[in-house]
Amino acid sequence: MGNSSISDIIKNRRATPPGLFAKREISRETIEALLESATWAPNHKKTEPWRFKIFRGDAKNKLANDAFELLKQKQTEGYPVAPEKMDKFATTMERVPVAIAIVLQNDAAKRLPEWEEIAAVAMAVQNMWLHATELGLGAFWATPAFIELFDDLLDIKEDQKCLGFFYVGEIMMDYPSPGRGELAGKMEWIE
Repeated sequence: MGNSSISDIIKNRRATPPGLFAKREISRETIEALLESATWAPNHKKTEPWRFKIFRGDAKNKLANDAFELLKQKQTEGYPVAPEKMDKFATTMERVPVAIAIVLQNDAAKRLPEWEEIAAVAMAVQNMWLHATELGLGAFWATPAFIELFDDLLDIKEDQKCLGFFYVGEIMMDYPSPGRGELAGKMEWIE
């Protein structure tokens, strides 16, 4: 992207479907740079409520397989998960070069309402996403409804909550912007 302004980067950010990612690894240095940007998100009381679990290579493929088997088991127990959603999740997880589990670490002192901590984590993800865009990488934040079943697989502690997976990869082809509606209908000036 070169010398793009922050406004350009914001407008060029996309939720790139993981099917458009190239099957090439993303370096550890690049991932750590994205995570470093994430840590500069604003948050009240300096709680820094974001945690990241980075899955690559064999560990990522094992997670995809284990998650698929768990979903099959839960389905037989009556958990409402569609077979095509299970397949899509496993296929996507195997395809992407890196899957970062986004984890909310609740404040032990409970000084803040949870929504503020979730908002801070979302801003951390936005920082990663904008940095990925600046680097010319694609990204996608997947929040499957069945993520609640993965606490044991992901070693999520009692005071934590998984908020989905952030996938990052090189883009094989341009993905057009879906655009945005006019601002005029979304604001009200009170002067």
